[in-house]
Amino acid sequence: MDIAAAARYESLLSRRASLTFPSPRLSRAAFSEAQSPRYLFAGGFPDPGSFPYQELIEATREVMEHEGAQALVYGHPLGYMGLRELVCEKTRRLEGFEISVDNVLITNGSSHALALACDLLLDPGDVILTEAPTFSGSLNTFRRYGPEIIGIPLDTEGIRTDLVEDQLKMAARRGQKVKFIYTIVNFQNPTGVTMSLRRRHELLALAERYDTIVLEDDAYGELRYSGEPVLSLFGLDRAGRVLRTGTLSKILAAGVRLGWILAPKELLPRIAQFKTDGGTNPYVSRVATYYLRRHMYDHIEVLRSIYRQKRDVMLERLYAGLGSDAEISHPDGGFFIWIRLPEGTDPERLLALATERRIAYVPGPAFFPNGQDGTDYIRLAFSWASLDEIRQGVDLLCEAIREAR
Repeated sequence: MDIAAAARYESLLSRRASLTFPSPRLSRAAFSEAQSPRYLFAGGFPDPGSFPYQELIEATREVMEHEGAQALVYGHPLGYMGLRELVCEKTRRLEGFEISVDNVLITNGSSHALALACDLLLDPGDVILTEAPTFSGSLNTFRRYGPEIIGIPLDTEGIRTDLVEDQLKMAARRGQKVKFIYTIVNFQNPTGVTMSLRRRHELLALAERYDTIVLEDDAYGELRYSGEPVLSLFGLDRAGRVLRTGTLSKILAAGVRLGWILAPKELLPRIAQFKTDGGTNPYVSRVATYYLRRHMYDHIEVLRSIYRQKRDVMLERLYAGLGSDAEISHPDGGFFIWIRLPEGTDPERLLALATERRIAYVPGPAFFPNGQDGTDYIRLAFSWASLDEIRQGVDLLCEAIREAR
């Protein structure tokens, strides 16, 4: 960006556009265009070999044959009815609880769904609680709305509900209301932790007691490779306290840009008023729906097999290279492994050594609300790289970690 040229617009920008955030120092940021990462462990990108190319071509043909011009005009504000129905059917079959199309609004991916929740709930200066660490993309979305973001640590059961209650009490004493509590319940990004059923019940009870909302992000819930599923907060909720976001990015393709928000039916029209897109991508919504009606469950099983193997290979190489010197998460699903670096590791030196080896990962501070904690952690994604790239890249990374101590 030409900073000098951009400066002449400063007086015209909104407060939201003028905000700046801590910038995560990704190892990939040091690469030139000619020297791109070879071992891409930074972003949670779906496996490129998993995309169902031929089946999507067939689904596109069927859409044009059966719906023609209807697929190419503006759509309903709540989204294509067929996709809303599919979300209901998937929820019933994979998660064991019933929802209605009156609970479903289609969005341009789950990041759009999170932004709509912020549109609904946040004013500048409001208080929200998030897990710490949590997904950096969500943090940046929240920051644009100007709230006070308070991070709550996690343990092996998920967000610490005792500390959540402490913050809710403190806010009440100050005469403030916590607007929402943000949580990634399954295979949390970045830690890989899945919230226990006990904690889910405790969190819902706190939301009702202190009159707040739980914003449940479940981008990875379908991608479980081990362990037993736990009923979602939305499925457990009996008091209308949960908004839940989901996406097709991880079970179909990120490029379709389709997700949804589940909400109590009374709130759905309030959320929809912030959508001015003429109905979220009516054409691609139909293509995705036609494909998923026939192939969704078989395709999910294929994806589970692919990612389970990648997870296991990455863990195997990490344990071989680092042994017990590092704390290495073992997620039951999702895309990420969270590593606490061996004591004495210099994170700046490690970043430089990883860059030399063309390895891209995300340093820990990117996942904390203050952008400073977590310097002794890194996050690795196993989703994009091939098995050979995982083996080679992780071996090189472990070598770099040993050098950086």
